[in-house]
Amino acid sequence: MSYTLNNSAISFQLPSPPSSPNKEFDNSIKVEKFIYEGVEINNEIVPYPYVIQKLHSIGNRVINKKTKDAIPLRVYETGKDCYEDFWVHPMFLSLQSFQFFKLFEEIQNEKEEGIIEIEIPSLKSFAIVLYLLYTGNISKVLEIGKMDESICKGIIENIQCLEIDMSLF
Repeated sequence: MSYTLNNSAISFQLPSPPSSPNKEFDNSIKVEKFIYEGVEINNEIVPYPYVIQKLHSIGNRVINKKTKDAIPLRVYETGKDCYEDFWVHPMFLSLQSFQFFKLFEEIQNEKEEGIIEIEIPSLKSFAIVLYLLYTGNISKVLEIGKMDESICKGIIENIQCLEIDMSLF
């Protein structure tokens, strides 16, 4: 999977170990490989924590913006017909969420285009979770969560559903 971040020379390549009949296992190995061995950026292996730190440092400038690398994401709440549309950058999401990693891997393999749709437990708190993935600002997310118990619950449920690696924050 290769994506380029808008207005920068950053692109990344996820490693591709040999394929097996179990896609879930293959994806898990790919994620572990770039976490432990690094992410290929401009033909160099860069430590994973450094890449996440750099993404978080520019996240405020690109969150929910239609840049050349952004793709449309339609987010539904489980069991409801309501949805919200976002512009997301696969690099930010797939490097921090196993579910997004699997989703973008599948989209790339199937060469799908158009609006991507996902279902999550709490639509009301999804933008806050996106903010966390883009900025790494856990303090602000905790502050927001303290204000409203239902938002706090939604944040936790979305983090669990999306399998976000909280050790990054």
